[in-house]
Amino acid sequence: MSDEEVARLAGLLSAAVKFSGWTQREVERQLGWSAGSMSRLFSGGIELKAKHILDICGVIGFPPARFFRTAYPHLQESDGPDVLRIQRLLEQLYPPPEPKEAPAPASAAPDQAEIERMVMAALGKFFTELGKSSGSTS
Repeated sequence: MSDEEVARLAGLLSAAVKFSGWTQREVERQLGWSAGSMSRLFSGGIELKAKHILDICGVIGFPPARFFRTAYPHLQESDGPDVLRIQRLLEQLYPPPEPKEAPAPASAAPDQAEIERMVMAALGKFFTELGKSSGSTS
């Protein structure tokens, strides 16, 4: 079963690279690997390790947590109390990384009065500069 599962993960990782728009050669270069390393990795010629998954996901911009959630979407509360107990203990021992902060929401669009104020300020500045340049050329 484990060899089949490793082959499935390698297939998922290979597909993720393809869907990301990166070529295997580009990823190999980014990681400093020799040409053909990824082909051997995906075909089982090189043993797939967790580090490979983390490194490749990092290069293609696919969060490893998302990769594993995609690979194992079936984990549920019905897995049993022992599984849930182990999960809770692991989460306490090794807390998941904090999510990156979402960008601040864009400020509200200016109302009509604010737009008029900005236009008047811009026009005032324009005409002031125009007057300065007209006065200096005479």
